Amino acid sequence: MKKFLVLASIALFVSAQAQPKKTAPAKSLVVGFWNVENLYDTINDPAIDDEEFLPQAASKWNAERYAKKIHNTAFALSKMGIDENTDGAAILGLAEIENKKVLEDLVQDPQLKARKYQIVQYNSPDMRGIDVALLYNPKYFKLLSSSVHTVKLPGDSARPTRDELLVNGILNGQPVHVLVCHWPSRRGGEKESAANRNAAATVARRIIDSLRKSEKSAKIFVMGDLNDDPTDESVKKIVATTDDAAQVSTALMYNPMEKMHAGGKGTLSYKNKWNLFDQILISEGLVKKDGSKYSYADVRINNIPETEETEEKYKGQPLRTYVGKKYLGGYSDHFGVYLILK
Repeated sequence: MKKFLVLASIALFVSAQAQPKKTAPAKSLVVGFWNVENLYDTINDPAIDDEEFLPQAASKWNAERYAKKIHNTAFALSKMGIDENTDGAAILGLAEIENKKVLEDLVQDPQLKARKYQIVQYNSPDMRGIDVALLYNPKYFKLLSSSVHTVKLPGDSARPTRDELLVNGILNGQPVHVLVCHWPSRRGGEKESAANRNAAATVARRIIDSLRKSEKSAKIFVMGDLNDDPTDESVKKIVATTDDAAQVSTALMYNPMEKMHAGGKGTLSYKNKWNLFDQILISEGLVKKDGSKYSYADVRINNIPETEETEEKYKGQPLRTYVGKKYLGGYSDHFGVYLILK
């Protein structure tokens, strides 16, 4: 009998030791997005049009420049939201990445490695091979499932666009859904190309409605480079957003960036005019204040000084990797954005 009790005690002790230690929940969580501007490797992929970013190309995209791009990208991401949570972003959407390999190089950079970011990425039908992806810190997020959703463009099937990436998981005890997008560009003109972005917005809205149908108070993030501002039709009318948190409902997503845009702030500049294409929209379930759950507290642009132009003519604008064929060795033509949940 004594032998049985001793063995039972040992078994209980081993079991207890095997259980992960519970830590106090973080006071703040950071959820971010960044279009990192053409994060290509240096290897030719015959399946996509990546010839612009090869060592023999006019861009002279070689190992040294690639290494600097990885370093710069990791640096900017390492600083995102660290004043709110020293671990930075728990969830991080990215756009303009070529493949999973460049993401593996990115998360292994010494500036990010300790966070142990995991990767969700699918190759999209985009002709240039630029995809969207999600990185997540397993300390805060548990992956449940992921899927991609094709956007069919009206009248331009010869140039397929990026899929929309849906990731479902548990964010510090809360079930959440994250939709990462990179909507079609304004190639050919803003008005002339609007139908393409409206088509992408329709897919996003359909996904939102589907999630809400199965989970009425679903906590949904829609993030991405939408290539439209918060007040444009694709965002305001088709996805259906409001800038008033009190008006958020099952019919309306909250866009905390609309007022930011009205105040003249942006994430990219074209001909000295600011646009705020990079946005994070949230559903009602993330806006309501509930003492037992995380909810929206603030939104910010990750325009840290190192990522900004210092030349007087372009001062304060994003410091790009290239301007045309001229190599600047910067970061991106976009600033990143992030939400703070408390």
